[in-house]
This record gives sequence, C-alpha cells and structure tokens, in this order.
Amino acid sequence: MEELAPPLLTPLDALHRELGARMLPFAGFAMPIQYAGILREHAAVRQRAGLFDLSHMAQFEIRGETAASWLDRLTSNRVATLKQFGARYNLVMNESGGVHDDIIIYHLPDHYLVVANAANAHKIAQHFAAQNTPHTVSITNLHTKRALLALQGPASLAILRDHVDIDLAAMPYYSCQPGTVCGVSGLVARTGYTGEDGFELFVANDAASALFEQLLRLGQRHGLDPAGLGARDILRLEAGMPLYGNELGEDLSPFQSGQTWAVKLDKGDFVGRASLLVRAGLPEAKIVGLELLGRVPARAGYRVFVGENVVGSIRSAAIAPSLGGRPIATALVDASVTDVGHTLDVEIRGTLHPARIVALPFYRRAAR
Repeated sequence: MEELAPPLLTPLDALHRELGARMLPFAGFAMPIQYAGILREHAAVRQRAGLFDLSHMAQFEIRGETAASWLDRLTSNRVATLKQFGARYNLVMNESGGVHDDIIIYHLPDHYLVVANAANAHKIAQHFAAQNTPHTVSITNLHTKRALLALQGPASLAILRDHVDIDLAAMPYYSCQPGTVCGVSGLVARTGYTGEDGFELFVANDAASALFEQLLRLGQRHGLDPAGLGARDILRLEAGMPLYGNELGEDLSPFQSGQTWAVKLDKGDFVGRASLLVRAGLPEAKIVGLELLGRVPARAGYRVFVGENVVGSIRSAAIAPSLGGRPIATALVDASVTDVGHTLDVEIRGTLHPARIVALPFYRRAAR
C-alpha cells in the first residue's frame, strides 16, 4: 500500500500548536480547525475580529505585456479593465463551461497576483503552464513560499490602522496596497471570505509567525481571537460564498452555481465561452439556499425530495449562529424546483425534514 505523504506545514504551524489549536489535514496541509471553539471564533469575527492563517492558499504572479489578455482568455470575468491596485473575483474555466477554480486577481504595478484555492494549487499550476505554450507570460508559483494572514471582522480597521503606513480607511472593498504592517513589508488587501469587513496580509514566510503574535497582542483590547477553518466555513456559508468542490466544480457552470455575475460573455473569446453560450439557455440543476424548518441539521450528500422524487442533494450545511442557530444548507436541485419559497424535504437519517428555499446570502452584515 502506498504511504500517504505527511501534510505540509504553514510557517505558523508551531505557533498554532502553542495556542492550543486542534490541527487536522486540509488540502494537503496541517491546518488549525479551531482554537478555543468554533462558536467563540465565529462570534469573534461577526462581532469583533478574528485572525486566520491562510498560508495554504495558492499564489501565482503573472508578468508580461500580455498578462491581462492572457488571464482574460482563461477566465470568465474581465481582467483588462481591472484598475491598478484593484482586486476582482474570477473563475478559471474549462472547455465544457465548468470551473477549474474560483480565484481573486489583484492588479499590481508590474504584475497580476492570482490567489487560488489550496486544494487546486497543483491543478491551476499545471493549467497555467499548459496555457502558456508558446511562452507569452512569466508565471511565478509562490505556493508555500509566501504567507497569508486574514484579519476579519468589524474591529479589523481599528486594530490595524495605527500600525500600517497606508490609509486603510480610504481603501475600497476589493482593493490592495503595498505597505508595512507592524514594520513588516507586504501587500495589504481589503478582501475576505467571511461576509465581514477585513484585510488580508501577504508577507514573507519568516515574518508571518511574529506578525500573527503581534496582531493578537494589539487586538486583545478589541476582542480579537485566533480563528480556524471550522468557523471560517460557517462564516462563508452564512454569507453565501461558494466553496470549491461543494458549490463550484468542473461539472457545474457558473449559471448553475449562482456566479452568473462573474461571467462576461461580451468581453471576447475565453476558454469555455462557447459552451457557456449553449448552457446559458438550458434548464440545468442549480445551487439554492435552504433553511430547514426544524432544528435538525443536514449534512453534505443528504438527498433532497419533492414528494417521493429525489430532486437533488445537499452541498454544504451548518447550524447558523448568525441566524439564531437555525440549520441552513445549500443544495443542487433540479431546475424545476429552484424558486424562492418552494418547500422541499431533506432526508436526514432516514426521515424527511421540511426545508424552504431562501435567497442567498443567508446573512448580510449591517452597514456601520
């Protein structure tokens, strides 16, 4: 039997263990799932702030005069119109109109930074290399070579603003700026995956652990907690943000997953465009949000029924603290039963439980 490779470690691994994190394998890495507890970490992000280690995420720098047009050819959203220091959500497409990965592209003065999912790091590296023949752009794969921290929550600005050399308050959502944080040089981005305001910090590996500790000290009076991937998954689900492998995949088009807004069919030709033009008019199954009407939670893979007919399956599910502890889920269901307000049944341990289709996101932060 082939032995499994040991998980990779982020530069903060020793610190996570000192902080008492529960570590589990995720996307090939040993990652903190929780520290003091998922509910406490969820509450910290929603009410105060939480600090995440995202150093497992894939990062690629794309350089060259044709970098924008090259990225435009591989993705569904516009790249060439992205202003300098802007950021944009995008989808790397396959020929059948499915999704290789969802990414964020940052436009820096001399290159584009692409951040992809950790689980797809190798796949995207191979795809980029295959699409760069003949050699038209320079691709630098920074996976495991640069750390990424995320400070998320309503207190994030207050924690950071006196310890950076840029005007954080003036940064729009989905933008970035080079700068120093607590004397550490890097890139500061106002992006995130929790539904809250916050900042992502790209820094050198050898500076990451000390910066994480310093931010925890600075944020102590604001109620900052370290947060793990368990809380992050609930936060993103409440905010209606898709997870690759659940709401997104090689066989799902953006029209099915609810990412239609990230598809610009009029921007010119790109990988998968021809298939999307056909699939746009097809009655395919779609991802919907479900609110279970009882208190019994669902799990990914559970079947969804209308009457005696199976019409889909659960893709993500959780108890939602932001919604008073109600069970929520996403499901891929037949096109005929996707209307908001439609009542379905979810099979949970052999018993059918009623659920109602609701609009996404489940949670939206209040204006502050």
